[in-house]
Amino acid sequence: MSTPNPWTVVPAADYERHMGPEGADQLAPLSSIFQEAYLATQPDRVLLLGCATGNGLEHVDPAVTKRIVGVDVNLQYLGVARQRFFHLGPRLELFCAEAEKFRAQPGSFDLVHAALLFEYLHPEVLVRRISEWIAPEGTCSVVLQLPGGDAPPPPTKTMQLIAKAMKLVDPEELTRLFDHYGLPRRRTKTVPLRHGKTFWVGQFGRAK
Repeated sequence: MSTPNPWTVVPAADYERHMGPEGADQLAPLSSIFQEAYLATQPDRVLLLGCATGNGLEHVDPAVTKRIVGVDVNLQYLGVARQRFFHLGPRLELFCAEAEKFRAQPGSFDLVHAALLFEYLHPEVLVRRISEWIAPEGTCSVVLQLPGGDAPPPPTKTMQLIAKAMKLVDPEELTRLFDHYGLPRRRTKTVPLRHGKTFWVGQFGRAK
C-alpha cells in the first residue's frame, strides 16, 4: 500500500500560518520568484504544480495569459485559490491531483512552475512528465530548498507530518534529470531567506 500524501490533510490556515511572516516567511519570496519567471517568459499558457492556495497568481496578467492551470492534492487549497482569484474567470483551471499523475496534452504549456514540490515525490517521474507537457520554446522553473538554516518548528501535528515527509533534492541531481529528458539548465540563482534558509531556483528548457 502506498502512503497517503500528507499534504491532503493540512488545513489551508495551518499552511499559510507556517509559510507566512510569523512562521518560515517563505510565501513572499516564493511569490517573487514566480513573478520573475512569469515576466521573463510572458506565457500564453502556464502550469503551476503544487499551487496550494494560489500564492503568485496575483502576478498573472489576463491580457497576456489565456490559460492558467493549477494542480494541488489539497482540495481546500484549490477552493481558497478559486475564491481569491475569481477575477481570472474560466482562464483559471484548478485540478485536485498528484502532480506526477496530472494529465495534459504534449506541448500544452509555455511555463511550468514547480516550487517546493520535488521534495515530496519521485523527481524523475515528474521531470519526465514536465518534458512532455512543455512547449518547444517553453520554460520550466523550479524552486528547491537547500540544506541548512533553522526555521521555526511546524506549528501543528499535520505540518509536522509534512516536515517528516520532506526529502531534500540535490540541484545537480535534478539538473542531470532535466538534461536527460532534453531540458538543459538555462540559469540558476540562490535566494537567501529568513532563519538562515536558502532557496535554489533553476530554469530549464530545450536548447534553442
